[in-house]
Amino acid sequence: MGRLAAQCRSAPATARDPCIHRRTRQRHGRDSRGRAGACARGCPSNSCRDRGPAGTAGLGAAGAAGFGTVSAEVSRRRFSLARPKWFGVNFEIALIWGAMALVHLLYGWVGSWHASVPFNDVTSVYRGWLDGAIESGSIPGIHEPFVYPVAALLPMWLTDLVGGHEHYTAAWIIIVLVLNLVALWWLTGRNRHAVGAWMRRAAAWFWVAFMFAIGPIGLGRIDSITVPIVILALLTIRQRTMGAGFAMTFGAWLKIWPAAPFAAAFVVFRRRWRLVIGAVIACGVVLLPIMLFVPGWSIENLASFITGQTGRGLQVESFAASILLMMKAFGAQGYFVGFNREILTTQISGPGTLLISDVLTPLMFIVMAALLVYAVMVKWAGSRLARLFPSLTMALVTTFILVNKVGSPQFFVWLAPVVIIGLLWDGRWFRWIALIALIVAGLTQIIYPWYYGWVTAAIPWAAFTLLLRNLLVLGLLVASIGRMWPAGGRKSRAVVEA
Repeated sequence: MGRLAAQCRSAPATARDPCIHRRTRQRHGRDSRGRAGACARGCPSNSCRDRGPAGTAGLGAAGAAGFGTVSAEVSRRRFSLARPKWFGVNFEIALIWGAMALVHLLYGWVGSWHASVPFNDVTSVYRGWLDGAIESGSIPGIHEPFVYPVAALLPMWLTDLVGGHEHYTAAWIIIVLVLNLVALWWLTGRNRHAVGAWMRRAAAWFWVAFMFAIGPIGLGRIDSITVPIVILALLTIRQRTMGAGFAMTFGAWLKIWPAAPFAAAFVVFRRRWRLVIGAVIACGVVLLPIMLFVPGWSIENLASFITGQTGRGLQVESFAASILLMMKAFGAQGYFVGFNREILTTQISGPGTLLISDVLTPLMFIVMAALLVYAVMVKWAGSRLARLFPSLTMALVTTFILVNKVGSPQFFVWLAPVVIIGLLWDGRWFRWIALIALIVAGLTQIIYPWYYGWVTAAIPWAAFTLLLRNLLVLGLLVASIGRMWPAGGRKSRAVVEA
């Protein structure tokens, strides 16, 4: 305790220096009777200003245990570059929000004139499904097979209510922006002066940079609705496990991929029954109104987003197809790239493509099951929750992307929520993952929409760009599997259950 007091006295007596001491239940700088006074650990009250949350506010892991080290927050502020007084927390948060809004505005403008029509799914496909349902009375996913889970119709219908046919795309971008700002507020606006809030702002800056790097595809697909939902779920999973289970399950009824972080949480969290309750409630919210009030529904149509994938070919952007496309670029014979108008995707055909397409879907489930079993093993071997959960989630999400016959560019927006929670839970390691994710996002924008015609024409440099992007994602998968193993083995087991 004496060493800690000496550390505090040696710190500069400025208003920006946080208290490095444990906060008690009383307000800082007051005794048990509420009277103002000096810090309980011996530093002057006028130079020790604790703005952290209750508990181990100013302490790192070691300091919380025995007041042995100065917190990471103190170290960060002591060795970071000084910034002007006007560049405060509120100003930085305003910059983050403004940058996020500008990204939406920029790519909304790009989508309005770009030859690849990056918002075509929104303006033509989504609105076309609604128009067809109104004209025929047959609702996709209820009365007929549907490529998406049935709840995906909800944001499409909401967009039509907000903007109508004339302003459908603008309304879609506004809805995506509102959802992203809600998640951004939860990330940056709550407890903005708490110790560790700087890391939340750093994660928010990553998200803005990721959205800028990935381009219009980050806004123009149903996946853009699920990203903020999953971010909110992962940010609140420790405190509101049931709500997180509800959010991830509801997100999976929009697009299936949130099942990956749900599966990871189910394996590594002890309170998994709360996840299950939230999932059951979400399924009830989606399915009960259909079963009770919509005549003519069938289980086959509700599950068609799963069963309907079996007949698809090998999409040209998928990992397996990128290898074949590279072979075609260097002269391999028999491979052809064509547009499938039935499912509106560009596919590659040729020797072995049918076999690969048939194998990939069951292989994806096998790999994901193996990852979950491996996660149970490393959990019992002593892997910490903060190390295991983000890495397992990254491994499952990248498996969804790589071991898949579909490789749409919007799949790569799934990386953003995983990196954000990784930066908050395991930041020292995930900063490198964040850098790779930004490169992946930038390459994705180069591939689509800017040079998509060159990619499908198997121009060598464009095919190599596609293959490089997919290999980087494979690197994320391999690195995440390695990170899941505990650093010190069972002897250093310190699993913090939630």
